Amino acid sequence: MGDEILVAILLGVGVPFFGVYPTYLFRKGRLSMESLVVYLAFTTWVVMLAFGAIFNSGLLIIGSFAVMLLTAGLAIAFRREMLRDAYSVEVSPDEPLRLRWLVTLNSSFWVWLAYRRGATLAAALDVLTTYLAVLGTIALLNHFLGGNFPLKSFAVLYAVIMVFQFRGAYRRLYEKTGID
Repeated sequence: MGDEILVAILLGVGVPFFGVYPTYLFRKGRLSMESLVVYLAFTTWVVMLAFGAIFNSGLLIIGSFAVMLLTAGLAIAFRREMLRDAYSVEVSPDEPLRLRWLVTLNSSFWVWLAYRRGATLAAALDVLTTYLAVLGTIALLNHFLGGNFPLKSFAVLYAVIMVFQFRGAYRRLYEKTGID
């Protein structure tokens, strides 16, 4: 797979999902200004990285690294607002499954699943899905880009981190639904 195709995928997924959709949610009043700033900073990072790869510009790639650090700092600073936005969804326990919940930036699907099957199962599947998505992405990047990222070591370390993620997801889902 050529670099141009990877850049096109990066722009095609990153800009609409992390730039356009959060702006739409903000305009509808379903996303705070702090969360919007984090999503737009992430979009800026994706665009700078993509253009750095297209134009083979070290300055843009180094600049994108600085924007990535800024995004991480903003995400840490606005963590509470982002969690509040993510779990502020209103899902009725009797509502049928909606497929759009699977691609939204909030936790509608996980709240719906917690109402149906309990917070423990919903939190476990939430964490497992995130874990597999991250490891799968790294494995695909290693395969297609010929990288040598130590996936096994990272998988073990990330599994430990996901235990703490499970605790937080379970707590928020249980507070929201009251169903264990």
